[in-house]
Amino acid sequence: MKKYLLLTLLPFLYACSDSPNRGINYDEVFAKDTQGLDILTGQFSHNIDRIWGVNELLVASRKDYVKYTDSFYTRSHVSFDEGNIIIETQQDLNRLHNAIVHTLLMGSDAKGIDLFASGDVPISTRPFLLGQVVDNNGQQISNQFIAGNFATYLIQNKLQTRRLQNGNMVQFVTIPMIANHVEVRAQKYLPLVRKAALRYGIDESLILGIMQTESSFNPYAISYANAIGLMQVVPHTAGRDIFAMKGKSGQPSTRYLYDPANNIDAGVAYLWILQNQYLDGITNPTSKRFAMISAYNSGAGAVLRVFDNDKDEAIYKINQMYPEQVYRILTTAHPSSQARNYLLKVDKAQKKFRVRR
Repeated sequence: MKKYLLLTLLPFLYACSDSPNRGINYDEVFAKDTQGLDILTGQFSHNIDRIWGVNELLVASRKDYVKYTDSFYTRSHVSFDEGNIIIETQQDLNRLHNAIVHTLLMGSDAKGIDLFASGDVPISTRPFLLGQVVDNNGQQISNQFIAGNFATYLIQNKLQTRRLQNGNMVQFVTIPMIANHVEVRAQKYLPLVRKAALRYGIDESLILGIMQTESSFNPYAISYANAIGLMQVVPHTAGRDIFAMKGKSGQPSTRYLYDPANNIDAGVAYLWILQNQYLDGITNPTSKRFAMISAYNSGAGAVLRVFDNDKDEAIYKINQMYPEQVYRILTTAHPSSQARNYLLKVDKAQKKFRVRR
């Protein structure tokens, strides 16, 4: 029914970075970084274990919005990849009703929302899920009256129960999202994407392809390595490069990166850095695009070392190849299976957005 242990969402320790990392087995690093969860959640994960049981760990991630309320006894889970919403409680049905309403009417502004604490998110007059979910009458859920009526309908007609391993009884409802929910979310950010594409000279279909792969257009997205927001920018790596390019010192804050406009601008600025600095010298634009996509995930240094340990020699070798050869090598010979799959996913998503625009 759902993924209770989200360890398959591999931490982006090297996402958006150009660290050298010579000789590292990438998959080994990703697989063993389980300490990142404890660092990120702290007492939070202990509360979940205590109330829900050790096999019921469910936390916010890149493509999953998870929010606990009622001292952790109620929780809402939006799977932006699978397109469904599950809201469940170990308390009374009034709590479940409240959680349904607050989830359906949550806003798109993740600034100031602590996903690792118990508490309701504010109800918004511009709900983020508007257009992605409809009620039992096929009506869009735009206000508290409609959301409240739908919550009542769900509890009266769609309520389910299950028993946890610790013996506690859970009552829950499942709400499917509409078939094209991903495209609806993408449309919300299209004006910001077009603005950044024009500013930095990056193809908007590439930006959208990366956003879908990184977060499935989830503005609350976070990874165990603290990659933040729609384009999963890591503050202390890519963030520092972006600020330096803009003539700023330090790195962006979490609050800064949870602003969709800032996040998209930062992610596209980093693509510009990859294109014009770290991967400068690659002459074929298609080959460079493949290298940029792979580098956004694993770092430009890791991409170039697939071809040669010497940067200039690596670029020379890339320039001697057809783009199809570069693509095949990056999707078969990169030391990280995550990076190999990343290029496949982004390229596929980019083609979809290129066709639709």
